[in-house]
Amino acid sequence: MNRPKVLQIGSENFGAGGRSVIAYNLTYPLITDYEIDFLALGELKNPQFHQIIEKNGGKVIHVEDTSNKLSKFRKILKILKSEKFDIIHINADDASEALVNFILSKLSGARTIVHAHSTSPNIEEGFVSQLKRVIARIVINCFVDDRLTCSIEAADYMFGNKSSSKATIIKNGIDIDKFSFNKVNREQVRKALNISDRQVVIGTIGRITTSKNPYFIVELIKQLQRSDEKYLFLWIGDGEERGSVEQLLANEIDNKRVFMLGNQENPSLYLQAMDLFVLPSLYEGFGIVNIEAQASGLSCIVSSSIPDLAVVNPNFYRLNTTDNLWSWVEKIEKMDYTRYLRDPYRKLKAAGFDIKDSANVLRNIYNSLL
Repeated sequence: MNRPKVLQIGSENFGAGGRSVIAYNLTYPLITDYEIDFLALGELKNPQFHQIIEKNGGKVIHVEDTSNKLSKFRKILKILKSEKFDIIHINADDASEALVNFILSKLSGARTIVHAHSTSPNIEEGFVSQLKRVIARIVINCFVDDRLTCSIEAADYMFGNKSSSKATIIKNGIDIDKFSFNKVNREQVRKALNISDRQVVIGTIGRITTSKNPYFIVELIKQLQRSDEKYLFLWIGDGEERGSVEQLLANEIDNKRVFMLGNQENPSLYLQAMDLFVLPSLYEGFGIVNIEAQASGLSCIVSSSIPDLAVVNPNFYRLNTTDNLWSWVEKIEKMDYTRYLRDPYRKLKAAGFDIKDSANVLRNIYNSLL
């Protein structure tokens, strides 16, 4: 018996960033029930995901990301029709971003899901941008087969306040055991980076984009290094702002105390090496890395844009990034970096962040559409 065919579409290229990780995490437990493919614009940035997908009977469908949008859309529609997908699962940050893929999916005849992954960027938008979002919401809410979201706030932003209650929250679950604290891994990573026990490693993981507030991180590093030489910074991720960030770091900061390591196949190893995790995002639908950091017991200081849903451990603090930078510096300087290791598996599972539980919710939704 043939498995139902599901296609994952991201408005960005699959292979880097939180949405990609979430899509892989959620669908991996479902591969015995469904044939799950991924649509990528250009080549996958992280080939290990490509290999995992193909090993489990799926495939990555590449479409060249050209400036000729009409040609690109025609190619995508041709693929969607020829592959005859039963369900198309669209991952996006907002309605206007999801709209084109949504229309193409409906034209192909597939049952279509829109999955919200972000909140409002809280920036002033022009009339045209607002109008596009309103129109996109109307179209999606009229014809979508199911709505998914990572948080209430993300649902409000994607579907509007009147329709957000119709969205099912699927928590961004993780493999909790994989991220649980491992002293051996901590010692190995710190030794490889020549980091002593007395040094305090502050770190972040995520795409280096404007939304992640990277220049705030640069200023934070600068102030902390001025106050005490014990502070080191570990930065995992890549993105369009990386070059500018590295230039600033080279000009203003002791580079020997900042490790820019780019994308890593196993970021959980680097969480073990950290003493404090920071994420001062300007806006964030959820931020799966918050759960990964808490699974390792790390103390965390994040921006107030992180939703209530992400708070599990008592050593998880939210601060406003619009406040004076010194509120972050003072909090870090007064921190107790002791990890919270009181049965994180039980605590995170009880909060609904076991990937198996999240995947089961998705399985039920897929089954309801067939």
